[in-house]
Amino acid sequence: MVTVMLRSPLVLLLAPAFLFASDAGKDWGVERRWYNDPVTGVRVQEITAPSVAADNLYFHFSNFTADNRYLLFTSDRTGSRQLYRMEVETGRIVQLTDDPAILASTACPDPRDGRTAYVMRGPEVLALDVATGRSRTVGAVPKPYVGGFQQPTVSNDGASIAVTKQRDERTWEIGLMSLATGAYRTVLTEGFRIGHVQHSPTDPVIFYVWETGGYAPQRSWLVNDDGSGNRPFYAPVDPKKWVTPLKEWLTHEAWVQGTGQMTMVNDKVGVMLVEKDGAARVARAGAYWHAAARPDGKFIAIDDAEGNIWIAETASGSVRLLATGIRDKVRVHGHLSFDRNGRYIQFHTGRTRETVALIDLDDPTVRGNR
Repeated sequence: MVTVMLRSPLVLLLAPAFLFASDAGKDWGVERRWYNDPVTGVRVQEITAPSVAADNLYFHFSNFTADNRYLLFTSDRTGSRQLYRMEVETGRIVQLTDDPAILASTACPDPRDGRTAYVMRGPEVLALDVATGRSRTVGAVPKPYVGGFQQPTVSNDGASIAVTKQRDERTWEIGLMSLATGAYRTVLTEGFRIGHVQHSPTDPVIFYVWETGGYAPQRSWLVNDDGSGNRPFYAPVDPKKWVTPLKEWLTHEAWVQGTGQMTMVNDKVGVMLVEKDGAARVARAGAYWHAAARPDGKFIAIDDAEGNIWIAETASGSVRLLATGIRDKVRVHGHLSFDRNGRYIQFHTGRTRETVALIDLDDPTVRGNR
């Protein structure tokens, strides 16, 4: 007779973690494929297999690690959205996390340390070693909160990380957490929903917006990271020209990593380049949707609602079409940005399915006419 031993729930709870399967650290191999755009001829790389959906991180900083070795992205290929890396040179994909509590889309590569990215696990900030997949807890956003944890960004001096929370039904907060000690201090509280929180890469200031999904009397704000000097950033000169019937003109803001300027998309007008004092000019006129500058600010990668990818020179405003049809099958947001050196443009594409794509600006299909 064979005796069957049934495990009790308590035994399962006490079992060591290694007895349970995890895909963290799994090598998914090389899945990338190339195609030439049918309109421009530019060679485009899609990084995941045809059956695998993927998304990029938000575009207000580079999705590449500081050493440009890896591109970070998210995918739900295993049933929950997790964080992955792709080695740029080889195309090899490795899964970094396998935890349903991880907010994978909040990942932020450290702009100085090529091995580190920060990601939220609920209120916790984790420092993730991109090379090994190991993580440590930096600190936790303190109570009270009801959620509202957004993508953190590293301060200009590399010592802290800007984080957010929703305190209660009517109050939102920006905080600064020390990367060395995990100590948290409040920078600002507001009686409206805050969004797009981004620490400046060059100055001790934090950008945020009054997030309404529609009209806001003043969308764009700056606050010093010591909590002083809260002020409008790009303020309306003529309110009648500042708003559409439903929302403000300016949106999709992103810092220029090397200059401390900011790109903003002015609906139906063009891409604005905004100086630190709020002065602004149209860098490229036209009906565009998202924009992010090369680290030196000399070129801007842009998309439009029709699914085209462009590159514009900020000094002259000249523009070149690079790719088309990125919204043909899936109506994605392009959310495009550059790598750390300005060689690659990466973007979210729905050309045949949802995935992440790269254009190598040094490729012969691009280089000869740049």
